[in-house]
Amino acid sequence: MRTIPDISPLLRPLEESIKNTFIPALLRSPVPGNDARALLELPPRLGGMGITSPEKVAEVENLNSINLTRSLTDMIIAQDAQGEIDQSVIAEQKKRFSRDRQQGQKTSLEHLSTILPPDTVRKIHIAQETGASNWLTSLPIRAKGFNLNKQEFVDAVALRYGWPVEGLPNTCVCGSPNNVDHTMTCKKGGFVCIRHDEVRDLTGSMLREVCHDVSTEPTLLPLDGELLRYRTANTALRLAWTSVLGILDQRAADLFGHPDLRPDGRLPS
Repeated sequence: MRTIPDISPLLRPLEESIKNTFIPALLRSPVPGNDARALLELPPRLGGMGITSPEKVAEVENLNSINLTRSLTDMIIAQDAQGEIDQSVIAEQKKRFSRDRQQGQKTSLEHLSTILPPDTVRKIHIAQETGASNWLTSLPIRAKGFNLNKQEFVDAVALRYGWPVEGLPNTCVCGSPNNVDHTMTCKKGGFVCIRHDEVRDLTGSMLREVCHDVSTEPTLLPLDGELLRYRTANTALRLAWTSVLGILDQRAADLFGHPDLRPDGRLPS
């Protein structure tokens, strides 16, 4: 592709196969539209999946290859066996090609942000957060939890872009219309508790490294007629999220709480 000029038209059948066969098989989804295909072409750090279009990149890669090897080509034509290639110039050219490629990707992302639905744009912004796309680019190491099976991978991609999840019931057991957001926030399901407990346990384990007398969800003292602001603070079984001794006062325990967040990062309404 980098060594043959004017090859883009010949790569069109390959791009059609990627769009109409490979992506639907990989993601268990319908054939993506042009906007979704352009989104998947972006690198994971910009919210895409790095599934590039050979038809689009062929000409640019060929020109980059020609410019990068021009000095070597000139030496071969001149039959110069003693000449040397300035590696610093080659390195600078590679950096320039990389900058141009990244600028083109950012331009494509800005264009997509103006035509994609607002919910999808917000999902893309979330996917650009540091570490949000590590599961797409890292090795499938079982010990790190990156060895997703095919159903987990398909569901993770659907959640990444806000696409429909395969096999999701139309109605929740609570009687409400069901969708991904409701599934993640319904009080009859376990996801609310799972998200809360994971953050609670992680925070507790980190605090134990540097603090004393750390406990999770300790029972608070009983109320004697007091009326507190929040409803959960007025119940008979009142729990703090984490208790730590010595954060603000060396002789007192400090209590910390944590609100459960919706999957897209908004506070519960």
